[in-house]
Amino acid sequence: MVYEQYNLENKDDEKEEILIEKTDVVVVLTTGKTDRGVRATLAFGWACTALALGKNVSMYLTMDGTIWAMKNSAKNVKVEGFEPLQEYIDQFIDLGGKMHVCAPCSEYYCSLTREDKSDYQLMPHAKLSGLSTVVSMVTSQTSVIAF
Repeated sequence: MVYEQYNLENKDDEKEEILIEKTDVVVVLTTGKTDRGVRATLAFGWACTALALGKNVSMYLTMDGTIWAMKNSAKNVKVEGFEPLQEYIDQFIDLGGKMHVCAPCSEYYCSLTREDKSDYQLMPHAKLSGLSTVVSMVTSQTSVIAF
């Protein structure tokens, strides 16, 4: 992992040094199952390609896109001309991709009805994150793509 070092001044005017993981690409996925997994398949496929090319990639699942961080959510999702979505998700993790999930969205499961919630659990490699985590990953050298 590559980290960038930043020197910040805190509220007491003291210098504070922080390390932020360098991210080449941030893929933001906001779409759930309404399109039968088309945008999710493209997002994970795009992220896997970037990882295979040696890029450091993080995905941020927010709004209805939080569904894809749930166990078995990609089961039986296959878009014509592509591999099954679950294969892309597995490959993304195997290649070292980082999956961040909007913490408030996951709490309220933006894409799930109340009766659905008990059937879904967050995948073990998905990390609950706030906006500050995602914003801190983005620099002038970071590419951001949204689906």
